[in-house]
Amino acid sequence: MKTTLKMASLAAVLAICMCAQNAFAQTASGTLTVTGTISSSLTLLVQNAGGTTSGTGTAAATSALGNISKFGSAPTGFTLARGASNWTLSSTVGVEVDKANLTSTDYTLTAQLGSAPASGVTWKLNGSTLSDSAATTLTSTGTFASTGSYSWDIVVADSASAAAIDNTINFTATAN
Repeated sequence: MKTTLKMASLAAVLAICMCAQNAFAQTASGTLTVTGTISSSLTLLVQNAGGTTSGTGTAAATSALGNISKFGSAPTGFTLARGASNWTLSSTVGVEVDKANLTSTDYTLTAQLGSAPASGVTWKLNGSTLSDSAATTLTSTGTFASTGSYSWDIVVADSASAAAIDNTINFTATAN
């Protein structure tokens, strides 16, 4: 009986200590509310182009042609055709458009020059002449996640001045 009494007393003391310890413990709580909206998105990648090209696989590739002339050699990745009053450098440009969180099954791809072409120089994609004032449609049924290949011609008149022909082709993809 003494042992039982001692055990009961010990249990009571332990219970009081545990309750007292909990009474002194500090707690804090907080919440994190997350808001957001998933937006659909497109990305455009220049996968290949004639010339010595850097930045392929990105949206900002650069193609360096070096010195070009009617009676010289064609730059890497180009062919050179000599006409009676002009000459044409021809190659292709590969453009891939990828999508995320978008239900569209295809896209429209346009191209436009970043600035007016040098006098006597004509830029073409898929046979259509490019300008800096209006976009040219290359396809209205582009396939996502597939590299579309577009013919690229730079036509230089024999009367064009010997000068830089630098320009930028701005591609725009729009989901249909």
